[in-house]
Amino acid sequence: MDFSDDLASAVRKSWSEPSDPPLFSESSNSPIGTPQEGSACSSGTHESSNPDSSEEYHLWKHHYAISDDAKTTNPQGELMNVLQELEFSEQPRPQQVRRSSIEDVSKIRQWLNPRSSFSGAPTNELNWQNSAQNRCWISILSDERDMGPIRVLDFTLRACHSRYTLYVLVPHDLEDLAKELAKLGIHVIAMEKIAPRLVPKLVPDSTSSPSDAPFFGNWNLLAPFLCLRDSFELVCYLSPRCAVLANVDELLASETVSDEIDNETCVLLTNTTDEPPMMIVLRPNDGIEACIREYMSIYISKDSNEKWSRLQNSTGLDVLKELFKDSWGVVAGEYCQRGPGTLSSGIKIVENPNNEPWSSQSSDEITSIWRRAWLELNRSSP
Repeated sequence: MDFSDDLASAVRKSWSEPSDPPLFSESSNSPIGTPQEGSACSSGTHESSNPDSSEEYHLWKHHYAISDDAKTTNPQGELMNVLQELEFSEQPRPQQVRRSSIEDVSKIRQWLNPRSSFSGAPTNELNWQNSAQNRCWISILSDERDMGPIRVLDFTLRACHSRYTLYVLVPHDLEDLAKELAKLGIHVIAMEKIAPRLVPKLVPDSTSSPSDAPFFGNWNLLAPFLCLRDSFELVCYLSPRCAVLANVDELLASETVSDEIDNETCVLLTNTTDEPPMMIVLRPNDGIEACIREYMSIYISKDSNEKWSRLQNSTGLDVLKELFKDSWGVVAGEYCQRGPGTLSSGIKIVENPNNEPWSSQSSDEITSIWRRAWLELNRSSP
């Protein structure tokens, strides 16, 4: 077979470039596939089927960095396109990645295998147009203590002239708080209570009491994955304790970021994997929703049930790590900071764990941001 010079060169380049090892073999369960016995969805555990696997083997970690243009010194400036870098989990990051070469390899792989994850967004989902209506910011109101911080989050997003709307997920039993947010001009979406459930048809003694799941907020981090299918193409969750200091629309506008989330090799991107994330970028998907719901379901009696006990002591973050730890990427970690304390250079999103940081007597820089935002918010409110 004869190839044109360009195609032959690209094929040779594809052969010479290292490729990502598959995260799931043919015999293992995909995180969005039908749960089988022993799978992560059915038992909550996942063991390698390779008897030779050891600590010497390292999966690839995917990191995506969003940074300012080299000519821009003001953190309020526009963001650069997301740069994709690959690194071994315990090896130093390469100094430079030849992006054009990576793109060429991706194109070749897509030509040779149209079903490859390198094609970006899956083709079996709704055909969305990239617009501000199809992508949005998401936060979650778990109780009354979140009201003030969410108002600050919405205010700072507007102050930074984000072209994307903030929607707040609110449980049905907090309808009064939802109405208050709506009166303030904040968009609200009703959400179900999220907790492990006993399947009644298969469990005769499945009558549950409030003590079975004493704190529904433990699993609220799963809400964006469960409540937004068919509503948005791409969403970015922001913690209700966050404030935005500079425009970060790139998290939603960048096609490099959105195409990376194919819900097969990559399900979510967060600013960190070591602690509760301040932000999560995800693509709502019926397969991911089904996987989470299956994992949260109990088909045998809760009495002396190890999975039931484990779920009761878990959080939404624990569930995401259990199901998607091999399909998890990192993005924007370089401009996220958790306070209180001194604000670092280049930070665009900050989180303050206090319920009312504007009332705190602390004089640290991050707490002062909330104090100024709260004063300005109330000054501008009718």
